[in-house]
Amino acid sequence: MAQQDSTVLGLVGQHRPLLLYWEDNMTPELDDADRWVHILVTETLADDAVAAVVARFDAAIAADVAALTVDRELRRDLHASNVAQARALLGWIVSDSDEVTPPPAAHELARTVARRGLPLKVLMQIYRAGQTVLVRHVAEVAAERVQDPNLVPGIQIRLLERASRWISVSLEILTDTYAEQRERDLRGDVARRVETVRDVLSGELDDAEVASRRLSHPIGTEHVAFVLWTDGTEPVDLDAVARRIVPPDAGGLLTTPAGSRALWGWASGRSPEVLDAPSSPGSVRLAVGEPGAGIDGDDPVALRVRRTLSAYLRHDRSLDAAARELGVHRNTVRYRVQRAESLLGRPVGGPSRLAVELALLVRDGAPPKRT
Repeated sequence: MAQQDSTVLGLVGQHRPLLLYWEDNMTPELDDADRWVHILVTETLADDAVAAVVARFDAAIAADVAALTVDRELRRDLHASNVAQARALLGWIVSDSDEVTPPPAAHELARTVARRGLPLKVLMQIYRAGQTVLVRHVAEVAAERVQDPNLVPGIQIRLLERASRWISVSLEILTDTYAEQRERDLRGDVARRVETVRDVLSGELDDAEVASRRLSHPIGTEHVAFVLWTDGTEPVDLDAVARRIVPPDAGGLLTTPAGSRALWGWASGRSPEVLDAPSSPGSVRLAVGEPGAGIDGDDPVALRVRRTLSAYLRHDRSLDAAARELGVHRNTVRYRVQRAESLLGRPVGGPSRLAVELALLVRDGAPPKRT
């Protein structure tokens, strides 16, 4: 056989007998194998087929890479990268080019992994998991579509050889992209801002004065959180959109990237109704939270309502029992429960009760005794 890339040998692994078979029998079947490779790739490039392959990639990678399970924007960037990489790889397999050029979405995924402060091994895990899926998919498709069993090993090796080179070279290139982004963030204010925001959101940083100083943004005042994101494929300057939707007389604006196509923001001193909907790209979407004050987004009224609701549900919606625990009148409990239902937009009993109780438990931990 012609010189065999060591990466291919590692990729096929347990399929070594197929490789030996192909070495001994490549000459008679070479033309037919190449024709079948072109047929299979062309069929897979159809929109429905690509979508099915990418869905398989998404699921397998998410199952193998724990960092993806709790990060919606990282998963979105992964999906965009998988779609672009699948199309680029398939087109390259049947081309005469040896030059590997990962698509822009693949570079964006590498940058998002770096911006998250995740180690390089996460990016490597993503591509290893994708490689495993690719091996299985190639074997299955060739076995199902090709009637001549003597051709199947050659087709599989041909596909795997090209695909493994694409993956290995892509990973080398994207490792550089990751390293460049990581170094840029470590040198700049972006990394410090992102790290501080994540410390505040996780509860590791609960000092409003320290957080305000690190972020150069007032944390102790009233503020409202919002999220901007786009489902489009064209690049959008979400930071510029955020500056447009927050009025100039707002008390301050804090933004931090949540991925290549999403942004988290906080506007100080304003309530949600004064945030204007994005006026530029139609693909940009906006979600706005409730106004709150302080590092927790709480105020004393909201705190009392939440604790009262917790006691009310814990005592199986008994006004009297909740009032006794809290040391207040039953009508006070009734009023606060009604206030909570008004904020939630639905009754606290019925199917939504468990979700409300879990949210209260996660937010406040052990129940208070009095308020």
